[in-house]
Amino acid sequence: MSKNLSLTVLENGPLKISGDTMTVQYCGEPITVDAGSDIYVCRCGESSNPPFCDGSHAKTGFVAEPPTGERKDVHVWEGKTIRTFFNPNTCMHVFYCKPLKELRKRELEGDAEAAAEIARVVQSCPSGALSYEAKDVPAPAPVAQPDIDIMEGGELRIQCAFEINADLQERQASDRATLCRCGLSKNKPWCDGRHKKRPDFR
Repeated sequence: MSKNLSLTVLENGPLKISGDTMTVQYCGEPITVDAGSDIYVCRCGESSNPPFCDGSHAKTGFVAEPPTGERKDVHVWEGKTIRTFFNPNTCMHVFYCKPLKELRKRELEGDAEAAAEIARVVQSCPSGALSYEAKDVPAPAPVAQPDIDIMEGGELRIQCAFEINADLQERQASDRATLCRCGLSKNKPWCDGRHKKRPDFR
């Protein structure tokens, strides 16, 4: 994993990603990026060379409007040994969190394994909408994954330490985020799951 990536959201244009080294995957296949090189990822969703920018944003008049709508409060769940947080403003609705309801019940009932499982589920959240504070739970072992994982027909996932010229969401980690590629998100530059409305998007 690279130590740090620099993300630059270009106004009404692509996402510039810079780093000394980076591992990148698109549609499950690795992409070779020369050390020290920058890549430009399309944000308008119209590139004929996905996931890279080909200038289509200029032809289509893409405007990356700021987030709209009222910001929602962060939800806090208090367990016996672990506290979890959910920021609905960051969520992109992939529902990796489904097991949490049952796990939280087990944790409150005294299941010694439940808290560690809760921590694993939280760390699997690609957008960083979920986070936790452990009262007495060891952190799960890290899972090998690319620094950047660009999902087919979906979001760009950052999975390492990064800096970005945009405000992070409340309690958002500095090593996990999902960014919009389809151009439809109402929470740009972050993904909100609206790519599901574009079955033709790749």
